[in-house]
Amino acid sequence: MTEKRKRRLRITGIRKKMLFVFAVLITITGAGISVFSAAVFKQGYGKISKVYLQDVTQQTTNNLENMIQTIEDINIQILSSAVIQEQLEIVNGQEMEPYSIRNISKIVERELETNALFSSDVVSLSVISKSGLEFSVKKITGRGTDLAFLEGDIYKANGTTLWGLVGPDKDICIAKAILDLTTMKPIGYINIVYEREYFGDIVKDNSTEYSGASYVVDRDGTIVVTNHEKYLGTRFPVAIEALRETDTSRYDILNDTNSFYYVGNEMPNGWTLVEAVSVKEFYKNTYRVIGLTGIFLLGILILSFFSINMATKHIARPTQDLLESMKLFGKGNLSHRVEVKTTDEIGQIGSEYNRMADNIETLIEKVYKMEITQKQAEIDFLCMQINPHFLYNTLDTISWMAIMQGNLDISEMTISLADLLRAMIKKDRFVTVEEEMKTVKDYLLIQGQRFGDKISVLYDVDEQAYPCQVPNFILQPLIENAIIHGLEPKLGKGMLCVRIKLEKDTVVFCIADDGVGMSREEIRELYEKCEMNETNQNIGLKNVYRRLILCYGESSRLHIESEKHRGTKINFILPMMIKGNSSGEPELLHASSH
Repeated sequence: MTEKRKRRLRITGIRKKMLFVFAVLITITGAGISVFSAAVFKQGYGKISKVYLQDVTQQTTNNLENMIQTIEDINIQILSSAVIQEQLEIVNGQEMEPYSIRNISKIVERELETNALFSSDVVSLSVISKSGLEFSVKKITGRGTDLAFLEGDIYKANGTTLWGLVGPDKDICIAKAILDLTTMKPIGYINIVYEREYFGDIVKDNSTEYSGASYVVDRDGTIVVTNHEKYLGTRFPVAIEALRETDTSRYDILNDTNSFYYVGNEMPNGWTLVEAVSVKEFYKNTYRVIGLTGIFLLGILILSFFSINMATKHIARPTQDLLESMKLFGKGNLSHRVEVKTTDEIGQIGSEYNRMADNIETLIEKVYKMEITQKQAEIDFLCMQINPHFLYNTLDTISWMAIMQGNLDISEMTISLADLLRAMIKKDRFVTVEEEMKTVKDYLLIQGQRFGDKISVLYDVDEQAYPCQVPNFILQPLIENAIIHGLEPKLGKGMLCVRIKLEKDTVVFCIADDGVGMSREEIRELYEKCEMNETNQNIGLKNVYRRLILCYGESSRLHIESEKHRGTKINFILPMMIKGNSSGEPELLHASSH
């Protein structure tokens, strides 16, 4: 191993060791602080949160008790109403005509309406006499009265209010016997039905920073109010007294999670509020603080790493610069050199490397120029093998002979062939659209002699596009491809369309035929052949494909559309360009130019 490599490895190893030791120390310290902080915070926060949740549970219980007391007050008003007492005595004491019963109903229902209007959640307020007559005020007319209790159970309660659920919507039903104020014997009973939201809204609005489940359970263990409506009317799975005696978490069958339970005092009607908060939700703030602490320590670690890195960077920087320069040089950036800042061994290596790079660059430039000269010589040699003037003179001779013999078709085709040859070997890289269309028409004239009326041609060319510059001989290969592969195999006559249009600052070209067409798989294979280097298939189309990308980029890539037996359409778009003023290369034609 060379001394230079040993020095580089030694420097790199020292930096890694320093960073590793520092990382271990910071990590151990941070972990210890995190664990200690988490334990202390979790214990203190847990006590505070339990007191807070107990207070919330008690406050919600108080709210429910106030609503229960309001209902009891309504009951007392109805029980003590002289009008209702008097009318019940009348209907219970004798048989009455329908007309008299209707008059009594109006009197009783008018008295009930004053009490039914105190809340929009009252579904129905009914008084049923001992004789079985019902007097009701209902939110929905024509609907029967929902009864949760048997008449015998109501009278057996002897004036105690009964609470339960009724109907498919699990509404709250309150029933209570009406006692004669003189004899204290039952003369009927009250049946009030409230929408479940009357109490349910209080439970749903019992919002704390913890999201959990709230259940109101009656003496029989039935859930009568909850914020989880699917459990309404089901039995609560745990005994209430068992929950009062524990402060540890237990599995909540209803919510399928471990939860803490907070039980309120028993309400006057025998209901009890139970709040269930999942353990995960309970300690979420603790976990948030732990996470923030971890992020803070991670930030300290990153800042410390940055400081250590800056402190050691200048030691290994010259070697790193030399290595980066070698990598760039190896990737082809021959002009890159290392900046020598010191006169020590590393600086001397950098100077020697720069001199070596200069020598290599000089040698590569010489070899490159030699290869270019050799290729140009080969091209010149090939050009010398064909004397274009000899071909032109020969074609002119054939043309004159045809004229002298009266065969103007042969003369016209010969002249077109001569013009086509001149266009093919023309040295200009770019020509105007007008010149390119002249080449296209010469080629199609020759093909017209071959195919006759089998192929008809439609030209749709915007004359304003004539001055625009395009690569020389860019359309003929596409037209030849359309004739050979599209129209020639077709049994009947075919149409070829050459369309050139101006759109904003671009020139849009389209070569279309109604020939045999291609499938999607054939189009995909054609694209692949255009991308392949080593293939002799579709040379003309591949030549146009690559020239467009080299001259204009991906935006001018050929776009092929075709369908079997429907024809093929090849489109491409070029920027609108005109011939340069001095260099001869085309320049962009801005919108203001036309």
